[in-house]
Amino acid sequence: MTNGVILGKFMPPHLGHLALIRTASYLVDTLTIILAASDDDPIPPEIRKGWMENMFPLARVILHVENTELATDDPAWADIIRQLHPDSIDRVIGSEGYVVQLARALNAQHFILDPMWMAFPANSDDIRKDPFQHWKSLPRVVKPWYQKRLTLIGPESTGKSFMADFLATRFGGPYVPEYGRPYEKYRKLGDYRAEELHFIVDGHIAHRKTLSMMAGPVLFEDTDPLLTAVWAEMLLGHSLPDLESRIDLPDHYLLLDADTPWEDDPLRYYGKQEMRQKFFTKIKAKLDQFGAKYTLISGSFAEREAQAIKVVETMYKSPKGPKIG
Repeated sequence: MTNGVILGKFMPPHLGHLALIRTASYLVDTLTIILAASDDDPIPPEIRKGWMENMFPLARVILHVENTELATDDPAWADIIRQLHPDSIDRVIGSEGYVVQLARALNAQHFILDPMWMAFPANSDDIRKDPFQHWKSLPRVVKPWYQKRLTLIGPESTGKSFMADFLATRFGGPYVPEYGRPYEKYRKLGDYRAEELHFIVDGHIAHRKTLSMMAGPVLFEDTDPLLTAVWAEMLLGHSLPDLESRIDLPDHYLLLDADTPWEDDPLRYYGKQEMRQKFFTKIKAKLDQFGAKYTLISGSFAEREAQAIKVVETMYKSPKGPKIG
């Protein structure tokens, strides 16, 4: 039985790290990933640990947190690793020269894999500075951490789905579809119950979590729980505070005005213009209530597309800052 150890910060992990760890798995029978972290890291240690466990379920991931940053080439790591990994260590694997000294201190064989990062020329420092520029170097599970979200909301028949598809095609998709429409198609006839609005939110959030890992730097979303909360007021005649507690504001909203021609659809409810305007007013009030950032999109479809493109281009200019928690 050959035991191997990899030491790294993985802040964030990138495709080079994935190649390194997968290659390491062919060199050992059991692999332990030691995740070096400090309390003031820009990406919380537990988040990174979750990423590594998600990507490498057969490896053991051990998190070691110091009050201050401890460089991976610090000699103290030999004693720390002995405490974290009391079993014998046969191989120490990495991509940098410190691996040689660490292996000697642990009485193990060193393996330095792709030391010049020729196969995957990625760097965690560069990714943190500009994740959008290095988007292709990010593993799927990491992308939502840096991703911005743009959500399209508005009354019925204002082009939300069309616009989401248009933006995803232009800037990179997929987009998150509205879950309310397929739910409406297959539900039993009758008045809506409050729990059904929660089912719609459940389905939407599940879609978002999956599709966010496949999308580009900006995730385009057709409706969200905030709009579902407004639907609750329209359908039930009152708000649902427990549903509104589930609202997770995106980085920006596109609020589509009710100034487009109505297209009849058996799944739609409020075709009269006064009802569409009432719906629009409620949506705007909900956005203001939650302090959401939004841009009003109105005019012809060509004008709407131009307005939306401008918003997305602005979002691309500044990568998302570090999250907290």
